[in-house]
Amino acid sequence: MARGAICSLLATASPLDAEPVFVEVGGEAGLEFTHINGMVGERWLAEIMGAGVAVLDFDGDDMLDVWLVQGGPLHDTSGELPCDRLFRNVSAEVGELKFVDVTGESGVCASGYGMGVATADIDLDGDLDVFVANFGPNQLYENLGDGRFRDATAGAGLRHDDWSVSASFADLDGDLLPELFVANYVDWTVATHKVCRDDAGSPSYCSPEVYRPSVDRLYRNRGGFEFVEIGAESGIGAVRGAGLGVIAHDFDADRDSDFYVANDMNENRLWVNQGGRRFVDSALLAGVAVNGDGNVEASMGIDAEDFDHDCDIDIFVTHLAAQTNTLYANEGDGWFADRTNVHGAAAASIPFTGFGTGWFDADNDGDLDLFAANGAVTAITGQDPGPLGLPLRQRNQFWRNDGGRYTEIRIPAFEPAEVSRGTAFADFDNDGDLDILVTNNRGPARLYRNDSDGGHWIGFEVVDSSAPGSEVWLESVGCGARRVSTDGSYASANDPRVLFGLGENESPQRARVRWPDGEVHAFGPLDADRYHILARRRAANPAVPGPGALRPTTGGVGQSP
Repeated sequence: MARGAICSLLATASPLDAEPVFVEVGGEAGLEFTHINGMVGERWLAEIMGAGVAVLDFDGDDMLDVWLVQGGPLHDTSGELPCDRLFRNVSAEVGELKFVDVTGESGVCASGYGMGVATADIDLDGDLDVFVANFGPNQLYENLGDGRFRDATAGAGLRHDDWSVSASFADLDGDLLPELFVANYVDWTVATHKVCRDDAGSPSYCSPEVYRPSVDRLYRNRGGFEFVEIGAESGIGAVRGAGLGVIAHDFDADRDSDFYVANDMNENRLWVNQGGRRFVDSALLAGVAVNGDGNVEASMGIDAEDFDHDCDIDIFVTHLAAQTNTLYANEGDGWFADRTNVHGAAAASIPFTGFGTGWFDADNDGDLDLFAANGAVTAITGQDPGPLGLPLRQRNQFWRNDGGRYTEIRIPAFEPAEVSRGTAFADFDNDGDLDILVTNNRGPARLYRNDSDGGHWIGFEVVDSSAPGSEVWLESVGCGARRVSTDGSYASANDPRVLFGLGENESPQRARVRWPDGEVHAFGPLDADRYHILARRRAANPAVPGPGALRPTTGGVGQSP
């Protein structure tokens, strides 16, 4: 080929051909936090599992703030205990990231041994409240709307003495009040601790199979921050499983919320809603209880999206080293098949133990890429324990979606090996691409700012008391609807907004929202490269900040088609 032809090709290359770029900015952005796991050399199982992180705009300034879950001592809890930390996003302009610790002034001191966190507008007052899943009694915090929280745990009916890890909110009975599903792990305490050893006879962390699996719990929201446990009558309390991840979605396309639970070395559960608050486990029949070889796996992190744009919901689950992560492709009508190898997501994951995970469009080219936060749970042979005393360090991983097949790309920011756990995806700087916040066991929080030179985009904040559980899609795309939710990943809560990559398409977009009651509203045309508020009721609603606009500038109100 002639030199001139080569130059021509280079001149017309799309920025979408470039690899995504992430830069770790947690420390310089002010997220000064180090997780405490309480390890004292006894190989206690709980010390290696936490912890998660939540993303929410708790003070109503259109900037996403951060709630980091803290651990603490596991044995002697008589002294002053560390608290979860709340960081306010005080970034002054689009693209900048700066946080300040406002834990004290917010009224928050969640001092339980924290594992996970979930967010929802529990009282339908327009802001997100916070549930903290603990090793021990859980905690609930009401967002007062003025930058402060109230500890609502005492009268909430949630203080069962479980080892809870992840949670998910979803309205199950049509009263708009979100119910709460809590995934519990195993019946382990310091008093019941057992000594386990690896193949060489050295002390090691026990497998969860050494302990009895727990029972997950489902709580009905009765209003007024009062819940009642209905696990037994719902069917969910009938079986045990070492639950680590949970996500709500409409997996069988019947317009109600189901739950998928990732269990560690037990069959996973697909709790299909039979109407209201009664569930049946259809995981085995649906093909998502075990992998394609019929084996149970050490399931941890989880996500559910229509990654292949065929108008049904697929599932991705992270697993232990020597197992692959698993991609369950929905074959239609709620039937799934293990297509991990077919889509290229298997081989590269075998050496790693994955926790937090998610499908997201890193470069806004219109398809969903994959991220996994990794960290071992048994000592890595030959690895120096280092100053943290944890020979469990692994790098994180990113897979780019290339026409439906996943290819791992080694991104420099993800190379440092740590013991990564919780992961949340959010556009912290409101520049139209998703950043990644990762927690590390006995280590710092890492904020990976997305600096990719990607495509155009459009984002939505869906506003209504019935917004959670709604689905949003673009008329120009058709399939690939996104659910309005914050759950999934591992022990974490994501950005509540919905973001679509548009690739090279910069045209105004028409969007549709299907609300949980089945009603559909149309919106648009709406400009690309900014966020819009989609409101169910007619009102003057501005958009949240987009590039070049720190304050709202445009709006969108639903119209029945």
